[in-house]
Amino acid sequence: MPNSKITFAIFGATLLLASTSVSLAQDLNVVWKGAPELSSDDGNYKMKIRGRIFTDWGSISDNSGKVADTTELRTGRIGIEGVIMKDIKYKFGVDFASGNSNIKNASIEWSLKPVSIVVGQYKVPVSLEEQTSSRYITFIERSGITDAFGFGRNIGIGTNFLKNNFTIKAGVFQGTVAGNSDKEGRTYALRSTYAAKIKNALIHIGASAFHRENDQGILTKRYRQRPHHHLSPSRYVDTGNLNAKSDTFFGAEFGVVLGPLSAQTEWGRMKSNAATSTGIDSSFSGGYVDVSYIITGENRGYKGGVFDRIEVANPVSSGGAGAFQIAARYDVIDLTDKVADVFGGKQTSYIVGMNWYLNNYTRVMANYSNSKIDGGNNNGQNINTFGLRFQIDW
Repeated sequence: MPNSKITFAIFGATLLLASTSVSLAQDLNVVWKGAPELSSDDGNYKMKIRGRIFTDWGSISDNSGKVADTTELRTGRIGIEGVIMKDIKYKFGVDFASGNSNIKNASIEWSLKPVSIVVGQYKVPVSLEEQTSSRYITFIERSGITDAFGFGRNIGIGTNFLKNNFTIKAGVFQGTVAGNSDKEGRTYALRSTYAAKIKNALIHIGASAFHRENDQGILTKRYRQRPHHHLSPSRYVDTGNLNAKSDTFFGAEFGVVLGPLSAQTEWGRMKSNAATSTGIDSSFSGGYVDVSYIITGENRGYKGGVFDRIEVANPVSSGGAGAFQIAARYDVIDLTDKVADVFGGKQTSYIVGMNWYLNNYTRVMANYSNSKIDGGNNNGQNINTFGLRFQIDW
């Protein structure tokens, strides 16, 4: 038989835990937002488990025939975000899709409304589509400029301003979590947006810029891009390594939401700054324009200078059909600068897609793209891609 003292201790501990749980329950609110969000009654503390799973299939062919027919777990991310003592926010997320742990977000934000200060690894503030979460972008892949020009996350310190639909984000960044250089170059970035509400329309305008230094001892830059599927084994436009010590980007953006109809466009130019006085600066450009329509009547979400979640009116779980969205895009990335003697090629793509939202947090995406290459080593290539994505986030 178990020792009576141990039995009494277990019983006492159980009573204590139960009483503590009752006490905590009186100060605990639970709201389901894909996953439970826990908060205190006074709002000083919040916590939510975050995550997403994207499973992709792709088929890619070029002038030589089919070059890929395969699958991948594009994203398998888990993380946490919350609030401590009302004005300190935190966010942390790790992606395991590659088979290795890859830290995405790891940031602390001090909210001093309408200004906040952010420190840690997070997205460098540039581009409407880059700042919009992959959970809410319209197509499986982002635009050509976001990948070719290397937009992404860095460790840095920045400030955010948000008031009356006007936003400014600025920061200084240096390195990444995975970086291994002893002397890292810095990135200086700025993005500003304004959203005007005119009758039933929301109009977004914005611009962004950054100057990005190489790590010390590195005197090259390289820009390249796949056709519009990550599973493509080849990048058909590619500058190769360029003599450069830094690069500078300028971009403009525009978007509109008019009920179920939405459109957005961006254009950007990247200048690669020569490393030596005898070198030649080179410039490249690209952009896109797209339009989408939600057949079932919902509106595309928008918040804080970026597009946000679509709220499904009749989810499948309630006996509805979900929401259906159709979209088309023209995308171009030009990595040729004849003056600088760089012939990376120009990729022009036409993309169509359909998205089925089963509920607010689950969707199926289908894309077809046709890309044509002018100039460079793959001049004349015609690439077709088909892609499917099965997505859930919480």
